[in-house]
Parts: sequence; structure tokens; C-alpha cells
Amino acid sequence: MKTKDQIKEVDFHLLDLRYSHTRIKIPKTLVALQSSILAYGQIVPALAIAEKGTYILIDGYMRLAALKGCGHDCIKIQLMDAGESDALFTLLVKNNDRKLEIIEQAALIQELYNRFSYSFPEIANHLGRDKSWVKRRLDLIDSLPEEILQPVMDGKLSSWAASRILVPLARANEQDCLNLTKKIIEDPLSTRELVCLYDHYKNSNRTLRDRIIAEPSLFVKTLKKQEDKKIGNQIHEGPEGKWFKDISIVCHILKRLKKTSELLLYPTLDNHHRCRCRVWLTSAEKTLIEIKKQLERKEHDNTGIPTDHPGNEK
Repeated sequence: MKTKDQIKEVDFHLLDLRYSHTRIKIPKTLVALQSSILAYGQIVPALAIAEKGTYILIDGYMRLAALKGCGHDCIKIQLMDAGESDALFTLLVKNNDRKLEIIEQAALIQELYNRFSYSFPEIANHLGRDKSWVKRRLDLIDSLPEEILQPVMDGKLSSWAASRILVPLARANEQDCLNLTKKIIEDPLSTRELVCLYDHYKNSNRTLRDRIIAEPSLFVKTLKKQEDKKIGNQIHEGPEGKWFKDISIVCHILKRLKKTSELLLYPTLDNHHRCRCRVWLTSAEKTLIEIKKQLERKEHDNTGIPTDHPGNEK
């Protein structure tokens, strides 16, 4: 990159914004930048390269939007002493004020791959990454239908939701993905709610999946009500309720083990598995005896009369 004297101020109309489609619009960041510019002016110059009387804007699209929002008609840029593709590589590897989102990285890599014909190994070498990392980024952006990619770039959907939820859903069922996208744009869900919804979707039958996609917010609210009710019951019942629930589960499991033992404990069972059975049965029996003794001690402490005292008999 050239020296400090290559920082200059240029009119907006001299900018070539050919990489605007690779940047995500983040309303909160834009508002913060506008407030900063109104108070202190533009502090950090945008990055650009010169080409035939114009300047290709490499980095600083959010700053440009903030300056326009503040009524400015010029932007401070720092000219890079690099070719266009080298400038993109520099942007991808440098630590700037705002770390690029995964989809922004993917969009820039797509430019290097499609427009400049760099191979996976070449891109990987320039970025200090392996080929699989480059391929995953390209697969990510190629997997997203335009109806989903554009809302992400417009800041209506989070990059995280797109990469972790919508991409795998699009691969499995594109129509469900498109329908869900429309719904969560209209009525956004938190990251936690979206993860919960997707987990239920993956483990549900077609009928329930249709209900989830048709009313995602309602489904999440219903789950929350159920969870709140469950927590309320747990608080009401206290540790006693949890203990009785756990012991009932243990009894059900023991009954199930008793049924399956006929299949497992056959006469010719080898010594290794027979010994394992004895070890675990002994351990279970020991634990139950210890719990029973605890109960008997507490009863004795409470009454002062041994549990086997004749006076306890009816």
C-alpha cells in the first residue's frame, strides 16, 4: 500500500461500486457510523484503487452509506498500490474495523474465482487457508437461492442464520427454506429460537414440519409456554418431585431390563459378557440398598424409634 500522502478526498460520482453486492448492510452499524461522522467527521479512510480516472471502492461501503446519510458528497480514500485481485486478497486477510461476515468472504472469493479465474489452491495460498476452507465458502454462497441471499446482503437476515440454518435447510428442502425465510423476515426470531425451531423441524414428521414452517413464531411461543410450565411445575414440586420422577424412571428402566434379560442372559453367554452383567447388577443393587438405608436412617432420626421396632408394626 502506498504512503500516507496517497490519502485523498474524492467525489462520490468518481467511485466504481462494483463490489457493493459483496457487503452486508447492517442498520445498527450504519446508525453508529452516522453518529460518529456527525460528531467527528470521517476518521478512517476507505480503501480504493485507481482505474482510468475512477476509483474502485474495495473497502468502506458502510462508511460511504453513512456519509451519504449525513449529507456529504465526498469520501476520504486511501489508494492501494495493488492490482484489483491483489486488493481483494488484502481485504480478505487484513484485520479491519469490522470483520467480514462469512457470506461477505464467500462473495469476495466468488469474485476471485469467477472473474479473475483463480483456482482453489491459488486462493487458498493467498489467504493462508486450505482448499477445503475456500470450497466451503463457495459452496455456502452457491447453496443459497437469490431469495435468501439478497435479504442477507440487505441486512434483513443474519449471516449466522443463513449459514447455520438456512443453507442446510435449503439443501434438504428448498421450498421450506424459502417459506421460512419469508416468515422470519416478517417476524424475526432470536438465534436461540431459530436453533430450537430447526432442531424440532429435523426431528418432526411432515405434518408437524408444515405447521412449523407455516407459523414459526407461534410454534416458538408454544414451546416457550410449555417450557415455562415445566419449569413452574419443577419449582412447585421442588427436589421431592424431581426425586420421585427419577426413581419412577429407574423403575421403568429396570422393568425394561427384566424383559430383555431373557434375550441377553442365554445359557451359552460368554464369560466376558456374563461378568459385565454381574458387575452392573451388583452396582445397581448396592446403590438401591444404600438409598434404602439412607431412608431408614432418616426415619429413625425423625422418630427416635428403629424402623424394625415392634411398635412400628400395624
